[in-house]
Amino acid sequence: MSKSLNTSLIKEKIAEYGISQSKLSKELDVSRESVSQWLKNRTFPRPSKLLKLGKLLDLKYSELVEIDTTLEPQVAFRKVGSAKTKVNHYKRAKEMGYALEQLVDFLPKNMMIKPPELKKPVNNYEYIQSAAETIRNIFEITDWGIKFDEIISILNSLNVILIPVLLGSKKNHENAIHIYLPKSQTTWIYINLDTKIFDFKFWLSHELGHILTPSLKGKEAEDFSDDFAGAFLFPKELANRKYDELLKLKRKIEKINSLISTASDLIISPITILKEINKYAKFHNLKAIELEENTFYAATTKFTKNYSLVSELLLGKENPTAKKYIKIAEDKFKTKFYTLLRNYDKRYGITSNYIKSVLSISTTDTKEIYAYLKNASN
Repeated sequence: MSKSLNTSLIKEKIAEYGISQSKLSKELDVSRESVSQWLKNRTFPRPSKLLKLGKLLDLKYSELVEIDTTLEPQVAFRKVGSAKTKVNHYKRAKEMGYALEQLVDFLPKNMMIKPPELKKPVNNYEYIQSAAETIRNIFEITDWGIKFDEIISILNSLNVILIPVLLGSKKNHENAIHIYLPKSQTTWIYINLDTKIFDFKFWLSHELGHILTPSLKGKEAEDFSDDFAGAFLFPKELANRKYDELLKLKRKIEKINSLISTASDLIISPITILKEINKYAKFHNLKAIELEENTFYAATTKFTKNYSLVSELLLGKENPTAKKYIKIAEDKFKTKFYTLLRNYDKRYGITSNYIKSVLSISTTDTKEIYAYLKNASN
């Protein structure tokens, strides 16, 4: 974010009030040259002088200053349930983004290449199905069931910096934070390990949708990425096949059991599968698959309980040491994030406050990671 004086309005006010630059410099107790530099937008007044200038010309701060937000971090959240995104959430994430900017200089040269993106993305069924199929083909995904490691590999090949974090399984605002830095055109994704594998795969696929459509913003971007994730994990061919299969089953409980069975085979949420089936049906003007809602969600809840959190699968149920956590992050997710922190430390000397600013974690966890990084570099 950069700021500059609204010189055109300031000059209008100066002319309106009949104030010369000489008089203005005396009123503000600065040199005439300083005023001249301000009005040419070559320098920017100190806060105290800016306040006096506003009072003298009867202008508010928002009228005096023009703020360019084109280079500020762009943020998107994968929220927990119906959590409300507040101003402080965006503020915190943008502060993390500005802190990440300091690591950009340490990225490998091959990561400074802008990843490919979809042309003219639109949120309609045919386009999204085609896009999902294209990505499957490009990355040679031949099995219907996409593996966790395959999505990680795709994101890394697109120069995303993945940052796995432990946010807990409840009472948080987000399960993922997507931060795009326009200045360096780099993407950083914080992803919560404290979630079930099928949700984790969906969120990673959702983030892939964001990577491929940087031109989309706000709700449009979120809707597209959700629909892309569903199509990527359960394509139209599977939806077609499953739709025909479910039509042959007469009892709703049989349909539910069939959905749960497919979910277990592919490790996808039954809810995702049902949504994709009914999107397919709607597009082809077919009757939707209707289930007894309470029974379906009870079966889905039971299905969910059969799976451990990703963090438990990778790190065990006890709180991991910083060493174990970072090793898993680097081995399993191929993240370069901690290498960037080490290289930053070698050049500038890292601080615990900086680690806290880029990870937004507890003071205890910050100290442990700080101590590990400092010891490892010695």
